[in-house]
Parts: sequence; structure tokens; C-alpha cells
Amino acid sequence: QQQQQQPRRTYTPREILLRHKEEARRKNFTGILYVGSFVIIFLGISYAAVPLYRLLCKRTGFMGTPKTGPYIRDAETLKPLDNHRRLRVQFSGQVSTLLNWSFKPEQKQVSVVPGETALAFFKAENRSDKPIVGIATYNVIPEQVAPYFNKIQCFCFDEQQLDPNEEIDMPVFFFIDPEFANDPLMDDIDTVILSYTFFKASGR
Repeated sequence: QQQQQQPRRTYTPREILLRHKEEARRKNFTGILYVGSFVIIFLGISYAAVPLYRLLCKRTGFMGTPKTGPYIRDAETLKPLDNHRRLRVQFSGQVSTLLNWSFKPEQKQVSVVPGETALAFFKAENRSDKPIVGIATYNVIPEQVAPYFNKIQCFCFDEQQLDPNEEIDMPVFFFIDPEFANDPLMDDIDTVILSYTFFKASGR
């Protein structure tokens, strides 16, 4: 015996309209979820990109940022190459317009050979009547020298707080890698500029 087919239901125009609205609402909600997830992921990547980019520059010398990663060197590696021409390392210091400090190098330049350590000082003064926390960015010019420019100690590694009208000396201890002498692209470079810019620390 053949099974009797159920008659197809006929929907009223009002029911059809309600069904379309419900379907559209579900699609919109799904779209919002996708967009929201994308925004959250994108913001997370953007937030992480700044420290990762800074770390990349420090470890590789990318974009003129001196290397600051850990180095294991023996006495022979750090021995100054006395037969190499001497290099002039000049210093430059600037401050952001939002930071009420003065900041300048205490010496115009030092003369070194690859493998020779050197110590330089900058002087910073808080000209305001409030404590201010600053942080320094830095780079090397020409930027192709940056992979060979190594900082052992530097005020730029951490935020610096100056009390009202306080003035301090800020040291930087560095050397130029002996491998500088083996790079033919460095043959015409006699002058290197180490430049710092101080900014007001975010949220401080």
C-alpha cells in the first residue's frame, strides 16, 4: 500500500517575511562574529609586533639598530685590531617635543679600532618640576654598520626616571665587532654616528 504523501504547507506572506528576517539576522550575527574575531586577532598581532620588531632589530642590527644580544667572546676575539685604520664614532642626542628634558653627548666623538671597547657619556636634565620617566630609541648611521656595533651596557636598555630639575650622566659601553675589518662593504666607512632620541615613557 502506497504511503500517503503529506500535503505541502503553504506559508502566508507574513510568515515568509518573518522567516527571511530570521535568516538574515542569523547571517548578520555570524558575520559580526567573523569580523570581531579578525579584529581581535589583528590587534593581538599588532600589539606583539612592536616588541618583536624591536627585538629583531637589536639582535640583527636591522634598520640601523645596534646589536644588544648576548655575546660570548674570548680575549682574542675582543683584542683591538691595532693595524686597522681608526674609526670616528660621533654622538648625537635629541628629545621629543613632549619631553621637558635636555639631553646631549658629553663628548663629540671617540676614536676606536674594531675590537676596542669604549665608554661614552650623555648628560640628561629634567627641566620640569615633576618626576618624568623617559625611554631612549637609538640607531647607527650608516645603517649597514649596525650589525657590527655592539652595546655592552647602555642607559637605553631601561626606562630612566629623573626627579624635578635632576641632572645625571648616562653611560654607554660599546665596541665595533672585529668582523667589521673583513667586510669589503666597510672599506670606505671611517665615521659612524650613534644617535639617541628620548621620549616620554607611555603611561608614565
